[in-house]
Amino acid sequence: MSRSDDTFRRRVLAGSCAGGAALCLVLLALQVLGSTPLPEPGRTVCPLGFLVSPLGTYDVVPSSTSGLMILIAPATAAWGFSVHVRCSDAHIRHCLKGVALLVCLWMLDVLVKYRYPINSPQLIAFLWYLYYVPMTLIPLLCLLCALRAAALDTKLWAVRLRGALWVAGFALMALVLTNSLHLQVFSFDISRPDWQTAYAYNWGYWLAVAVYVAEYLGFFASLFAASRRRLHGVIGLLVMAMVPFGAYSLMYGLRHEPAVRTNFSLNYCLTVVVLLELALDFGLLPSYSWYGEAFSRLPLDLKVLAGDGSVAFATDSSTPPPPPALGLALQVARSRAREKVTRFRTSAVPHALFKVYKVSGGAALLSEDVASLDERRRMLAERQERLRRSNEALRHESRVRRELWRLESEARLLHSIEGSVSDKVSHMRELLAALPRGNSAHDRARRRDMLMEVKLLVAYCKRKGALVLSEGSNPEFGRARLQLVFNETASDLRSIGIDCATAVSVEGELPAPVVSVLYDCLYHVASVALFAADPILMLFVSGGEEDVEMRATLDAAEMDAARLDAAMASLREGLPVAGSSLSLELSPTSLNVAVRVRVGRTAQLGGGVP
Repeated sequence: MSRSDDTFRRRVLAGSCAGGAALCLVLLALQVLGSTPLPEPGRTVCPLGFLVSPLGTYDVVPSSTSGLMILIAPATAAWGFSVHVRCSDAHIRHCLKGVALLVCLWMLDVLVKYRYPINSPQLIAFLWYLYYVPMTLIPLLCLLCALRAAALDTKLWAVRLRGALWVAGFALMALVLTNSLHLQVFSFDISRPDWQTAYAYNWGYWLAVAVYVAEYLGFFASLFAASRRRLHGVIGLLVMAMVPFGAYSLMYGLRHEPAVRTNFSLNYCLTVVVLLELALDFGLLPSYSWYGEAFSRLPLDLKVLAGDGSVAFATDSSTPPPPPALGLALQVARSRAREKVTRFRTSAVPHALFKVYKVSGGAALLSEDVASLDERRRMLAERQERLRRSNEALRHESRVRRELWRLESEARLLHSIEGSVSDKVSHMRELLAALPRGNSAHDRARRRDMLMEVKLLVAYCKRKGALVLSEGSNPEFGRARLQLVFNETASDLRSIGIDCATAVSVEGELPAPVVSVLYDCLYHVASVALFAADPILMLFVSGGEEDVEMRATLDAAEMDAARLDAAMASLREGLPVAGSSLSLELSPTSLNVAVRVRVGRTAQLGGGVP
């Protein structure tokens, strides 16, 4: 504890003792004045100077508990000073000191009302109404203390509730203090000599009582929420102590003779102060003997540094501050005064995190051992590095696998294309190798026919390869796409002297294998037309979702019988594999072919004609 703090506390203690002694002397003076003769009629004695005309003298019977009230006022003031020293929460401390002040003022009001000779009934009634100022504010302050202890005071509903309670409290005080104008709280006839006992309660009184009861119930409920499980029994004891006083208050409100003959104000204040003191002693409200004791017991390495760098205060768990950290803390406190907290680390003190809090006159330095966190961070960094290398290896493996898959796909595709056109390629090579070398008319005609056949085979291979490729990338053929395929084939046939026309009328999509079957059939018919005289070839494709049909009609002046027999044999051998049907009509100068291919799951998943 620093010398300045000790001096300040000594001054506060001396001032409080002086104030308590002065208050005690004032109360004793009032006690003496209470036995002086009553003033003469028409003479103003009340120092408050109320501008009211006396309605006659009124004899006041002094209370038999005046001595206790004289003692409880300075005792409550001393209790308020102890709260100032013990309570570590500023908000709760202010509320409890407010309760102590209200108790002292209440006792002073009661003593003035009963012990000071007053000949004005209006002033006596006003002093009576003043009872309800502390009676309204005390339960409200108790509830605010409990909400703060439960850490509920910052919630939106608690803020709104606090505002509503303050508004309701001031409204109730205004209602009671103006009772003489409307008589909605107490109903009496002030002209009667016994008006202080012959009065009745109205709705305003019961409304105020309901608010008080609700606030005290909220006080106990909030303490129950704020306390640990082992302190719940303590709250039960407080409730058990409060229940008899509640019964006594009910009897007093119902005007039972034994309760009315007692000093309710004194009993109320004693009960409230005792309950709050028990809450402080049992830890329901934050309480320490001195701030230094609360600070020193913190399980933290915390030091309060003065402006010159000296340690003004330190916890029991603190260690001497290392010079590098001390210098950095003071530098941070001076340069970043507006920031609430600043964190820094220094290589001079490994595995330590320092936090600097700006306080009045210096800074608070909190040291935290982060060795375990550093070890976990190191392990996480190593694991992250291993995962990074593993991810890099996986990405490399993925790239290799994709490249292998691409190569394998290209190899499979090449093999598929080669398998579908290998016989045609071999036939083209044979034709090219057997081309006549002579310049005679027969050799030239023979060479022309062979080259036309090679051209037909090249067109077939090109189109067949495109169909095989489409099976992997775009396997569905609609009407427009199928019409394009047959139009290109018809153009190729016209370029080699075959007059050809095509028409397509299909519904839905045809799979690529089915189109491949139709194209193979077209090639066999075209191979016959190639060696016919003046050929005319007509193609018509139609069908739906179940099957598709291609009709080919070839008319010529003369056809090669050997070529015709070979083409028909190839059609008969290939179509049953694809699950298709074939219809042929032959004549020496014409050929009608009708090929029906089933469009089903088998056809969609199968291949073309080999």
